Amino acid sequence: MTSKRNKSGMARAQIQPPESNPYVAPSRRRLDPKLTGPAPSQVAIQAIEVCQAIQSIDGSVTLVADKATLVRVYIDQLTLASGVRLAGEIKVRNSTGAPATYVAALADVTVDPKATPTRLEQRNLIQSSLNFRLPSDATKTGKLLVEVNRIWLAGGSDLTVTGTKEASATFVSAPPLRLRCIGLRYRDNATGQAHAPDAVHFAYLRSFLERAYPVPSVEWSQIVVDANFIAPFNDQTVLKANAQIAAIRSSEVNNGMDPRTHYLALVDDARGKNFMRGRAMGIPAAAAPDTVASSPCGVPNGFAGDNDLSYSDWYGAHELGHTFGRYHPGFPRGAQDASDKDFPYQNGQLSNDDQKFVGYDLGDSTLGIPLQALSGTHHHDLMTYAERQWICAHTFEAIRSRLIEEDEQFALPIA
Repeated sequence: MTSKRNKSGMARAQIQPPESNPYVAPSRRRLDPKLTGPAPSQVAIQAIEVCQAIQSIDGSVTLVADKATLVRVYIDQLTLASGVRLAGEIKVRNSTGAPATYVAALADVTVDPKATPTRLEQRNLIQSSLNFRLPSDATKTGKLLVEVNRIWLAGGSDLTVTGTKEASATFVSAPPLRLRCIGLRYRDNATGQAHAPDAVHFAYLRSFLERAYPVPSVEWSQIVVDANFIAPFNDQTVLKANAQIAAIRSSEVNNGMDPRTHYLALVDDARGKNFMRGRAMGIPAAAAPDTVASSPCGVPNGFAGDNDLSYSDWYGAHELGHTFGRYHPGFPRGAQDASDKDFPYQNGQLSNDDQKFVGYDLGDSTLGIPLQALSGTHHHDLMTYAERQWICAHTFEAIRSRLIEEDEQFALPIA
């Protein structure tokens, strides 16, 4: 990856306390005195969407079994005479034959007919729908039926529900991502100081892969070892990092490590002083989990539109994507080669301007990352060099297919 990063001031960003995010720690609410007008007796539902990392309103993106999943219920605000705050509950039943499960909304939603946002606008605002996080039992392989069981005035009575009250979704089994993440500890020849990735960089990478990649889980292990290079860095540094990681992988696989395990190195940028551009050892055309990669890590301070505590997440996911055979889409133009000739979305976005696709980050309360809807025209695929990176449907499905290919080809023999 050849994007240059901002090396000025490395102050840490502030994490939003989970208690202030209603999607992390929802609280009981009273009726809002600002929402005045006649109380409605019924409410209509426009649509129900079942989504993971990326989805279209018609559910065209594969749902991975056992992956964190969100159900969004969109209210038709034109069926209301005045602004109201609504709460809700859904009933879910899957094809395993288990009893139905009732799930409460993560937070209330305020619906105002004066605002009248389009469904596209509603999809881009996570707070504009009733949102339900499915329990793990509801995301097993097979078909799931979602039914809106109740909608009521927050702090008030139930409403008659009309419109789209049911939806179905199918979950498909997928292998986990097996990843060995190795921090390379190097010495700065000018200062004599040693630098190694902080724990936060490992944590952000792992969390991002769990949230964005098409996997039910990440089978993760990590270690820090001494690097075979020193700072200052040059164009050969990442090649040395990859050679070292490849040698470690070969030794560990020969001694029993699962051969489906991918290896990725993290190299700390020493607060912007020693920035190593990431690189994969290759871009395999077929399943090749022995293809390793190396990635820098550090505090972003706005690098590629990132202002949290680490850019190891999307940057590491990009380099790892190469090891699954993913090429560059070619955006921004002139800054990146366009080697992925099949990339379907303009400007490297998650969606074309029809906004068919919206990204969903289901968040991580341990890192202060909230539940978010990511506009498909404002965010870009993680294989680009553009700002605000997430995963598009094209990359999601391609990595999912390669993971299945690797799982079948390199599966451990049954004893």
